[in-house]
Amino acid sequence: MNIPQVSESAPKNSRRVARRAAVSVAVGAVALLSLPVSAFADEPGAWANEPHVSGLQFLVVLVLIPAGLFVAISLLAALPSLIGDKGYEPGQSWRSEPEWFGGPKKGIEAAEELSPQQLEAAETDQGGSSGQW
Repeated sequence: MNIPQVSESAPKNSRRVARRAAVSVAVGAVALLSLPVSAFADEPGAWANEPHVSGLQFLVVLVLIPAGLFVAISLLAALPSLIGDKGYEPGQSWRSEPEWFGGPKKGIEAAEELSPQQLEAAETDQGGSSGQW
C-alpha cells in the first residue's frame, strides 16, 4: 500500500488555511450578531400614525378593483366576436382584396402580363431553399 508523502510546505499551507478559516468564522459571527441590533431600534417620533383601514376598504382595493379590471379587459378582448363579425371561415369565399406575398413587385396585375415561362423562371431565380436572392 502506497502512502502519499507530505511535502515540507504543508505546515505553512495548513496554517494559512486555518488562519483564513478563523477570520471567516469571526467575520461571520460579527455579521450574524449585528443583524438583530436594528430590531431593538425605536420608532422615529416624526412618523405619522396611519389611519385605520377597514375590511371593506381592504376588499375594494385588493379584490374588487383587480377583479373589475380582469372583467373589463376580458370583455374588451371578446367584444369583436360578440359583435358578430366572424371574419373569414374555411369553406367560404374570400371577401377581401386578393394578396400575393412574394409575387411580382408591380402587383397582381403585372402577373397577367407575364407568360407562364417567365413566372417559372422568376420562381427559380430567387429565394427558396437554395438561398439565392
